Amino acid sequence: MMKHLYRYLFPVLGLAVAGCSETPQPLGAADATGTLTMKISTRAEASDESYDPLEHLAVCIYNDKEVLIRQYTSKDDLPERLELLAGTYRVTVEAGEIAEASFTQRFYKGEEPFTVTPGGNTPVEVNCALQNTVVAAVFDKSIAENFGSDFEVRVMSGAAYDEGRADDPATLRYTEDASGYFTLPEGIDALSWQFRGEHTSRGTVTESGVISEVRTPGKYTLTFRYSPDLPGFIEAVAIRVDEETDDFDDTIIWSPDPTIEGDGFDLAEPQPYTGGERRILISTVKPLSAATLTFDGKAHDLLAAVSVPEAGLAVEKSSETALVVTLSDDFFAGCTGGDHPLRFEVSDTGGGQGEEECIFTLQGILTPTSGDYDLWRNTVTLRARIFDAGASAVTFGLRTKKEGEWQELPGTNSGDGFWTATFGPQWEESTNENAQTIYTPKAGTGVWANGQYECRAVIDGRESLSAFSTAGGQTIPDGDMEDSSMSCFNNNHGSFWDSGNNTVLVFTTILCEQGTFPGVSGSHCAKLTAKKPAAAVELAAGNLFTGSFSQPSTTSGMVSFGQPYDWQARPQKMHVLYYAEVLRTVNANTENRGPLEIGTMDKSRIYVAIVDWSTPHNVTSGTEAPTGVWDPAKGIYGGDNATEASGKIIAYGSHFIEEQSSDGSMIPLDIPLHYYDTTTKPSGNYTLVISCATSAYGDLMNGCTSNVLYVDDFQWVY
Repeated sequence: MMKHLYRYLFPVLGLAVAGCSETPQPLGAADATGTLTMKISTRAEASDESYDPLEHLAVCIYNDKEVLIRQYTSKDDLPERLELLAGTYRVTVEAGEIAEASFTQRFYKGEEPFTVTPGGNTPVEVNCALQNTVVAAVFDKSIAENFGSDFEVRVMSGAAYDEGRADDPATLRYTEDASGYFTLPEGIDALSWQFRGEHTSRGTVTESGVISEVRTPGKYTLTFRYSPDLPGFIEAVAIRVDEETDDFDDTIIWSPDPTIEGDGFDLAEPQPYTGGERRILISTVKPLSAATLTFDGKAHDLLAAVSVPEAGLAVEKSSETALVVTLSDDFFAGCTGGDHPLRFEVSDTGGGQGEEECIFTLQGILTPTSGDYDLWRNTVTLRARIFDAGASAVTFGLRTKKEGEWQELPGTNSGDGFWTATFGPQWEESTNENAQTIYTPKAGTGVWANGQYECRAVIDGRESLSAFSTAGGQTIPDGDMEDSSMSCFNNNHGSFWDSGNNTVLVFTTILCEQGTFPGVSGSHCAKLTAKKPAAAVELAAGNLFTGSFSQPSTTSGMVSFGQPYDWQARPQKMHVLYYAEVLRTVNANTENRGPLEIGTMDKSRIYVAIVDWSTPHNVTSGTEAPTGVWDPAKGIYGGDNATEASGKIIAYGSHFIEEQSSDGSMIPLDIPLHYYDTTTKPSGNYTLVISCATSAYGDLMNGCTSNVLYVDDFQWVY
């Protein structure tokens, strides 16, 4: 049977008592007294965790004249350390309740003599024996197979089962595996039992028996099983009685565990620490076997530190049963501000174990957590715990770990023992090639996803340092181009990425397909191929974009730019691999719509835009004049720089590929993002646009019909 150990540790109560039968005599000289250290514990069956024998406790201490000098009737009143006059004594313990029969109530008794020596501490251990007879019923699986749940066993005191006493409180009824506790009446040394069950085909089955010469304490196990091979119905239940009387599971042990106390302070209370020494006192009844202090994840062997001190940690072993642990400034050197738990674990050669934890609150900077920074706003609030209400000069610093210059800000006193400062990015203003005002973050300012930073607080000239890492950034869905089922490869037009593939009339096929090329990030990439579809349509540029494609007519196609994207972290760049396998001169410029003249070098283009749109942005092109043509570097074609009909453009990044690639392997490219708006976080229905085209002006039917461009590995750079 599995058991569970419950322990109760009681505080030192000095000379406080509950219910003394005799007033103690005044104590004499200091060397005429000693102490008694006590602890009480009980082991109880796991199936009965609700019953605690120590809730029903009687502890009595008698002097050598058999006079009751201390009596305790509650575990809350039982002292852990008691001062007594030197001399001989006897302690008795009773726990639990006396019941004639019960599945929960048990009763224990024990006593032990002890001697208190002048100036010494006396351990005493009282082994309290169970005063009940235990009867356990165990039902073999054959019982449930033949009787279902319609069976029971009743057990009562006496040498013969009495049906008239079947419902008495002193009779226990078992319907499942369980242990019951009996206190036999005086002169009775037998227990009787009866099994009754309703068999599925044989009707009522009963069997009775007797356990004779019952011993207390003792444990008897009745194991029931159904044996259809035995003759008759009554004999169908086989009984096995285990008369083993040792029951190691129900034992009360009264003995002391190590004590761990603060010298002049309560370990249970958080300890503000600004310097100096703090002492912790450890005492055991039997010789120390191990003592450990764990602080900030590091374990310190206190017994080893007796002979080999550590910085700021001194341990004095005044006896085999006592340690004095002294902590000073050097022990806490380099620690951040805030709460730091110190955990003590102590054991002795008698099996005693004790543990305590104390929180030391240190002055200095706190290590930032995810709740302190915002990866879209790129801000972090630094905090410092400061006990000195008169602190006047608190400065905070932030920098990229192991590089960069410190950003400095004065701290603000929040009035609750903390000072704070909030750091954000600095934005550099410039004008792009389209004369639009744009902003880029200044290097080394703000905090960004997947970053490592150092921070500090300088408090009245004293520096406190910490470091932290920000959470990883976001991914671009299917940016690795490994999923062959995406719309951009199969013309289904339903996934995050799409392409203007067409298979009807004058339009062409395979403007975008899954391919491979040396240097791809995985196994595949996207291959964009331009075509000359038919006489009526001069150019169909190879293309890939985030959005969806549709065909309003047989000679036109419409791209709906934009996909939902839940922005959590602001990127600084977009990374991509590309290779312009073919990039030649312009051979198409329908009605001179595009800016590139026939015979000049064509350009491929990759761009990205962070947008805040309520609807996607539609661009239609074909044999008719295009509509909705836009450039995120200047807004709608001929329109404003950062607004358009669907909503706002927050930021963009653009790269024109102006020459054919030649080294035979994918080329890494990081496209910087330029922000029109440095504060707004997109919340619209469509928030991300990425577009790649073999001809930058393909929607104007302007470019080369033989260009081939490979792209892969779309990622954010923070």
